[in-house]
Amino acid sequence: MKFSSALRCGVALLVVMISVSDAVGAQTARFTGRVVDPQGYPVADVTITLRHMENGQVVEISSDKDGKFFRRALSIGPYDIIFEKEGFVTVRDRRRLGSGVTNHEAVLQPMFATNADPSSSPEYVEAYEAFSAGDRETVIAILNPLVEREPQFVPGFLLLSRAHFELGHWDEAIVGYRRVVELNSEIVLAHLDLGVALVEKGELEQAEASFAKALKLEPDDATVYYNIGVIYVRVDRIDEAVSYLARATEIDPANAVAHKALAFALVRASDTAGAIHHLERYLALEPDAPDAAEMTSLLEGLRGS
Repeated sequence: MKFSSALRCGVALLVVMISVSDAVGAQTARFTGRVVDPQGYPVADVTITLRHMENGQVVEISSDKDGKFFRRALSIGPYDIIFEKEGFVTVRDRRRLGSGVTNHEAVLQPMFATNADPSSSPEYVEAYEAFSAGDRETVIAILNPLVEREPQFVPGFLLLSRAHFELGHWDEAIVGYRRVVELNSEIVLAHLDLGVALVEKGELEQAEASFAKALKLEPDDATVYYNIGVIYVRVDRIDEAVSYLARATEIDPANAVAHKALAFALVRASDTAGAIHHLERYLALEPDAPDAAEMTSLLEGLRGS
């Protein structure tokens, strides 16, 4: 089993500094700031999506070569704000923009380069390029000797483990992720992937322990709840699946895939009314989804049942 994009989109490191200055008579909000990596270097071409949580207005801007962004004439009110760039962990935040200027600094964590500079290892750079190109076998061939030679190199173990994970090499993924969390216990992705691999091996008690560690690190991350809920659906623990998926939709009401997964779990829990509600939410959030016609047909069937 592979995690959905939502997972790749949910694990985040965020440092926010906010200062709001109220301009007398101002009726709109201005949003400005900078996006940097953990070393403080600017991150350019980050897509920043602001969704007004009351009127539904959506605005998209991007960071410039210096990592800076700016947008004026925004409606005052609460916003769901997403920072996205390929190769980086997606950052999601919610805050209220008042009249005047809101300054916001976001730190984007590279997806796999954790606790080390990949430029210090040419093999890692080559392996990362192979991973980006979809060549998992080459990743494994490159990184096996590297991590044997550098047993403290967290990024190498993390990328190697993910390559095994995506190929379904569960034993190797478990060994690798256990080494990752031994070296750095605060990588949520490692705990989640380790839990999934353990589920695949039938080690549910150990899997639950991994998921619990992920939740401790990210207690308010909807994607953590979503992915755990999906796993509980797979192992036919429907009550727990409903609980986790419902929590995901509470934390992030705009998480369309969580609404869809919860609808399917509720069908299995014989809660037709609940399933209809969440399937309606999925279609409202993703009216142009590839499976929209199929889900619309399912929804009509549920309404007629």
